[in-house]
Amino acid sequence: MFHVGKTLAVTTLALTCWFAGTASAATSQDVKSFTVLGKIAIDRSTADTQAIVEEVAEAIRDEFAHNGCYSLKPISAEENMEGKDVVDIVHFPTVAIQGQTQYGALIELWSNKDDQWLKTLSPRYGVNAPWAVAVYTVSAPTLQMLSAAYPGVRLAGHEDQLTDYIVVAALNPLAVSKVGYADLTGTKNSLFNLHCRSVASQIKWGVRNALNYETDYRWELDSPLQSWWGPRFDVADLLEGVEITNADIAGMSMNSIMPSVAIPGYSAAEVADALKAYMRATLPMFKNGAPLGNFSALVQEFMAELFAWDGQTPFNESYDNPMYDPSNPQTGGPIIDVYFSDVADMKAQLPSLLNQFFVPMWTGQNPAGMPLMTQGWKFPRAFALGNNDQVQIVELCTLFYANMALGTGVHHAPAMPCMASIYQDGDAAVAQMFTAEATFGAFFKDSVTAMQNLNMEVQTYLFALFPKVIYNDVAAMYNGAFQQAGIEQRFEIRPF
Repeated sequence: MFHVGKTLAVTTLALTCWFAGTASAATSQDVKSFTVLGKIAIDRSTADTQAIVEEVAEAIRDEFAHNGCYSLKPISAEENMEGKDVVDIVHFPTVAIQGQTQYGALIELWSNKDDQWLKTLSPRYGVNAPWAVAVYTVSAPTLQMLSAAYPGVRLAGHEDQLTDYIVVAALNPLAVSKVGYADLTGTKNSLFNLHCRSVASQIKWGVRNALNYETDYRWELDSPLQSWWGPRFDVADLLEGVEITNADIAGMSMNSIMPSVAIPGYSAAEVADALKAYMRATLPMFKNGAPLGNFSALVQEFMAELFAWDGQTPFNESYDNPMYDPSNPQTGGPIIDVYFSDVADMKAQLPSLLNQFFVPMWTGQNPAGMPLMTQGWKFPRAFALGNNDQVQIVELCTLFYANMALGTGVHHAPAMPCMASIYQDGDAAVAQMFTAEATFGAFFKDSVTAMQNLNMEVQTYLFALFPKVIYNDVAAMYNGAFQQAGIEQRFEIRPF
C-alpha cells in the first residue's frame, strides 16, 4: 500500500506540474474578461424580462447550493443594507439604455479550496473574491455600439442576431488571476492558474445543469463544435470583452490595483465594523432634502449633462452652488457658471473644477467636518472569507455611479460591484480596495474602445476620469470610518 500511494503521489505531482505549466503559458497570453455560458433571444413585448432574470438567477443559486457535486457554493450574507434577512443574489439597479430598461443579477461563489488558496498565497488577495456569475438583459442598441470595439467581427449577414437577449455569463477566473494576482510568479502562479481553470470548468458545468434542468427555456449554449461548424459570428463575441493583454497589466502597479493601509492594534472585524457603521450613518445624509442631497443632485445633473454633450457646440450651463456659504468666500458664489467652448477647453478646465468641489468633500474640509463621498454609498452585503474568517469583504455600491457604469452595457455586471476588504496581518488590520482603475482598465475595455472608434471624444475623456472619482469616494469612505473610530491612518486622496 505504501508503494502504491507513493507511486500515485509522484504521478499526481508530475501531472500537476505539466498542467500547471500549461495554465501558466495560457495565462501569459491575452484573456477575455467574461465567458458567455448561455443566452436566449426574447421578445420584450411578451416576456417579463425582469422576472426571467430573477428566475434564472435563483435556479443557478439553487443548483450550486443544493447539489453536492460542486465544491463551489453561493455566498449568502445576513449583513446588508438592502433591508433583507439574507442576500444571496445581488440585484443591480435597473438602467435605461437608449430607451430600453435593462436588468442584472449576480450570484457569487466560493469554496473551501478557495479558502485554502487564501491561506497559501496571502489573505490580501481576498479583495479579488469571490467568483461571479451574472444573469442580465442586453438589447440591439448596446450590441450595435459594442460592435464598434471589434472591427474584425463581421456583422454582414448576421444583423438579425442584434436583438434582445437574456444572457448568463461568468467573470473569467483566468482574467481575475491576470489582473488581481498579477504579482504572483513561478510555481504558485502556475498552480493557481490551474485552480482557476478548475473553477471555470465547475462554473460552466453547474450553470449549464441549472439552465438545462431547472428552467424551461431553450438556451443557446456554446459548444466545442461551434468553432468548426457554427456561424462565423455569434452575439457572445460582443459580450466577452476586449482581451486583457500583458501590456494592460504592465501599466498597472499593484498599488493602483489594490491600494492598502495597515492599522496596527486593530482586528479586521473591528475595521470592517467601523466601515459599515460609517456607511449606515452617512447614506441618509445624501437623500433628497437631507444636508448633502443638493450636492448629490448637482453631481448627477452635471455629469449627466456633460456625458450627453456632443462637444460640437459650447457647453453653457448654470447650477446652484450647494456648498455656498456667505460667511466663507472659499465656497464660491451662489451660482456656478460652467462654460466650455469646445472639448479642448473642457479638458483644460474640468480637472480644477472637479477639484474645487470634490476635494473638500473627500478631505473633510466641508460643513460636516469629516471625509465624505460625492454620492451616498451602501453595502449590498458584507461577509467573511478564509480560514477563521480572516478576510472581511464589504461590497460597495452607489446608485448613480452604478448606473453610469452599467449604462455602457449590463454585460459588465460580473465585474461589479466595487470591493473593499480588510484582512488580518499579525496584530494589524489591513484595509484595501480593488480600484475602479483596475476594473475599468481591464474589464471595461470594450466600451472605451467602442467610444474611441465612434469618435465619442467627450465620453471617452469623462470615462477616463470616472475611476479616479470612485477611488477617492472609497478612500474618503474609509477615511471617514477611520476618523469616527479614532484611527489615525488614512488613504491617500488623489486630486485630478
